[in-house]
Amino acid sequence: MDTRLEDKQTNERWGIRFTGIVQGVGFRPLVSMLAHQLGINGFVFNDGSGVYVEAQADKDTLQLFVDMIQDEQPRLCRITHVGITPLEPIDLECNEKDAFVIAPSPLGGTVNTFISADTSPCDKCLTEMKEQGRRHDYPFINCTNCGPRYSLIKSMPYDRERTTMADFTMCESCHTEYVDVMGRRYHAEPNACANCGPSYRLLDRNGQLCAVDNCFDKARELIASGAIIALKGIGGYHLVCDATNDEAVKTLRERKQRKDKPLAVMAGSIDIVEDFAVVNDGDLDALANMARPIVLLEKRDRSTLSISKFVAPDNHMIGVMLPYAPIHYVLVPSDAVWVMTSGNASGDSVIYKDEHALSKLQGIADYYLIHNRQIFAPVDDSIISVVEDKPLLIRRSRGFVPEPIHCESLSNKSVLAMGSDLKNTFAMNKGQEVLMGPHIGDLASQSTHDTYEWTIERYEQLFDVKPEAIVMDKHPSFFSSNYGRILSERLNIPTIEVQHHHSHIASVMAEYDLKYPVLGICFDGTGYGDDDTIWGGEFMLCYGAEYMRVAHIHGAPLPGGEKAALEPWRQALWYIRNYYGKDIPEVYKEWTGNLPVGWEILDKALQSDMPMMMTTSVGRLFDAIGSLLGLGNIHTFDAQIAIALESKCGDEKGQLLDFNYDGQVLDLMPTVQQIMDGYVHGESVASLAASFHKTLAIAICEVGADLCERYGIDDVCISGGVFQNRKLLNLLQHKWHHGNLYVNKKVPCNDGGLSLGQLWIAHHT
Repeated sequence: MDTRLEDKQTNERWGIRFTGIVQGVGFRPLVSMLAHQLGINGFVFNDGSGVYVEAQADKDTLQLFVDMIQDEQPRLCRITHVGITPLEPIDLECNEKDAFVIAPSPLGGTVNTFISADTSPCDKCLTEMKEQGRRHDYPFINCTNCGPRYSLIKSMPYDRERTTMADFTMCESCHTEYVDVMGRRYHAEPNACANCGPSYRLLDRNGQLCAVDNCFDKARELIASGAIIALKGIGGYHLVCDATNDEAVKTLRERKQRKDKPLAVMAGSIDIVEDFAVVNDGDLDALANMARPIVLLEKRDRSTLSISKFVAPDNHMIGVMLPYAPIHYVLVPSDAVWVMTSGNASGDSVIYKDEHALSKLQGIADYYLIHNRQIFAPVDDSIISVVEDKPLLIRRSRGFVPEPIHCESLSNKSVLAMGSDLKNTFAMNKGQEVLMGPHIGDLASQSTHDTYEWTIERYEQLFDVKPEAIVMDKHPSFFSSNYGRILSERLNIPTIEVQHHHSHIASVMAEYDLKYPVLGICFDGTGYGDDDTIWGGEFMLCYGAEYMRVAHIHGAPLPGGEKAALEPWRQALWYIRNYYGKDIPEVYKEWTGNLPVGWEILDKALQSDMPMMMTTSVGRLFDAIGSLLGLGNIHTFDAQIAIALESKCGDEKGQLLDFNYDGQVLDLMPTVQQIMDGYVHGESVASLAASFHKTLAIAICEVGADLCERYGIDDVCISGGVFQNRKLLNLLQHKWHHGNLYVNKKVPCNDGGLSLGQLWIAHHT
């Protein structure tokens, strides 16, 4: 009998299409390995749509092949769809039956695939780093299961020649690993070792090469002696110093002109973290996550390790991360805690180009530890806060982007959402997958403008997105909104303007795919309202693109307009004059002695009938109360005084203070007045701070319950930067008693999540 004829009759050939995050994650190597194990003929390649496989064997073997791929998919992989197309089997010679290859990636065509985020080294790579050999302490170790992706990919499909590793030719040993079907570096595109890959060197403050035997040993020695080093990592530069050295931390603050804003630290091990911070199960999970974010932890009262008080002054929290790049495992001692803060100047974008680091960090860094691999795309560290063992994103960036967020209710229309001017991220969609940009920061400088524009263009090219509409915030002077208008004219596509707080609530609706009307509770610092005032303490009914403001907190003036956000004493002074009139208590007469020169001019204006911009902002209310309690009068960083107010609560329970609610306005003026009277009569700041948090939480619950019953609502969404306050959120979740309470999880509740909400509204318009 002709066996070839029998094979032709019994074998099938399938064209198999995998979409999702299937490039740069070791997917092709897995497919090839399984094909060899099962004796399957065919090939696999990356293309613009994901991964394409042609496989020939009997039907049962092919089905087992597909099942095994889905069951054993790499840890960084996310398959969103598997499509199978029957093909005509081909005649195979006996020696071809089990031949399976990774074929070259065809170029051109539409890109319909995604890429994974930059991740920490896997356990196997970390073990290999400890062994003697060509990757001992090698700071660029990686495999198909770990390493950088987003920061080094130039274009798709994902192959070495389209990454920043194209400059490095693999040595014979690395190439052998690269073609080894059974190895974990089979077609690992960034594969390299000390013999052929990127390398580090140490430069002095003038950019001159330091002649040292081992640049890592020398860098550790310098940091131990109090030096500040600019370290080039995966997505940009960090400034590094010893977190236990007061003088080093003070010097870093002075040079960087970062007076009070907390500095993040990197600890060499979890044991060290547990010495100086409270680490719960949820915190541990967040710290050990593949993304390796900065995790906000409560400081321990007592610690054997003396972290400098200048790391996070007047703050009960400290931002901590574990090593997340091979260089950190090489450089940071296991018993050390180092400041690891972004290298950019305050208000500027992440520094990631060598020439910018050497010029802009001149006078800040004493030395530079730099490598010769290009960072193609900058990416800042992500930040997480854990409340009730549940992680809440404060900043979504490295380790998370550009992995898409699935939103079932979106249409196939591609929309570009511009985000906000504060804590900016943008978003665009390919069908139901939302691609959020990395954290850009505040759009207040030319460098952040440039990064914003470049990153939007990169996303459009990388993921082959052609926006059909642009959605932006209604604020008339936002750079993000104005740039959206420029793009709409350039591309000849329509624009959609959406209200700020509606977008916040819509971001929660998008996460949970809430199709029915919800009550939205949005508390933040600044948002342009429909009545030309500044909103920020809003209760809204939201349904798709529709919303109605149904209640809000009391209005208060913003003396000096936008200055009041930076100088909370201005609104605090209004509260004093509004309550006490001309007879200010002695405590507050002393308080005025710490106000800036010229405060008397504003004081006279407050006692006149001069019209002022009004606000319902809860963020501003937090600031004013903090100022009234002597916690500061001027912000040197965002939410500084609100953070100090939360920190002051400590373990105090507080008491319920007075407030009024008439069905439309939640009047917290009585609350503020009781706090002022308590302060005048010597009540502790801790007790008063705790009472404010408790009162606000209970007031939210009462107003929320009333509105839910009145409008027949079961689902409640909370969002806005105020809900980053751990104490308030904890109290609210414990005291909530009506319907389902939804909180942002996949994106920050601050303006970093705003673009997702904008996108959601645009698709429901």
